[in-house]
Amino acid sequence: MSKDFSAGDWASRQLPEYRKPPVVETALAVEFAPIVGWNAIRYGDIWQRFKNEYPKAEVQPAPQSLLTQGLDLANPPIRCLLIDERGNQLIQIRSGGFVRNWRANRENPLYTRYATIRPSFEKDWRIFCEYLALNGFAEPEVWKCEVTYVNHFPRGREWNELSDLGQTLAFLPKPIHSEVLESLEQVRFAYVYALPGDIGHIHFQFQPGMGTDGEEIMQLAITAVGKPQGSSIGEILNWLDLGHYAVVQGFSDFTSSNTQAAIWERI
Repeated sequence: MSKDFSAGDWASRQLPEYRKPPVVETALAVEFAPIVGWNAIRYGDIWQRFKNEYPKAEVQPAPQSLLTQGLDLANPPIRCLLIDERGNQLIQIRSGGFVRNWRANRENPLYTRYATIRPSFEKDWRIFCEYLALNGFAEPEVWKCEVTYVNHFPRGREWNELSDLGQTLAFLPKPIHSEVLESLEQVRFAYVYALPGDIGHIHFQFQPGMGTDGEEIMQLAITAVGKPQGSSIGEILNWLDLGHYAVVQGFSDFTSSNTQAAIWERI
């Protein structure tokens, strides 16, 4: 990628597409300064704005990083999940964060593409900001944006033995076998790359896990993270577009062309 990546040169480039992508979850996230005056009662109140589209609600602990900041009984470290009827589309709201997710499930496994998720994020973010404004809260001061794609590689599809993973990951060396290194039993790693134009970073995390049907998988999570030029919806969307481009192109760079063609059916 050229150094003018953040200036828009990326926008004219064709991204790779796949008929059978291994994506099982995506997230478009905004992190901002904690909302002064926010409290737990607000979650039920704001749900009324979203309830027609997201009729299910759950309350869960906030991410671990927030749990270490001390307990505020008026604003406990929780997040509210608002979920659609199919269980695929959801919003996560907390005092300092807003996330728009898509996730696959058994009944609805079909991947929802970025071109569909982006306008949904914009609509839901506007509703959230309108609620804040109408209730006397300040406009969110955005700290960073994130785009995350989670990919599952089940045993028997991309790999049978861990030694096969070099056929899927473009850079992975062939496992060493020696007198003392008998067989490879686990693979996990984390890579972080700087993005061009000083716009942020992209994280690759690879680890074993379990799929929705209990099958053994290897999971590749890719997250682009960075600070937009400002807190307006246009500036947020512009950074999310950059992050989406980086994640999709990064996935292509990180994986092998043979697997892209044979299993994921790259177009």
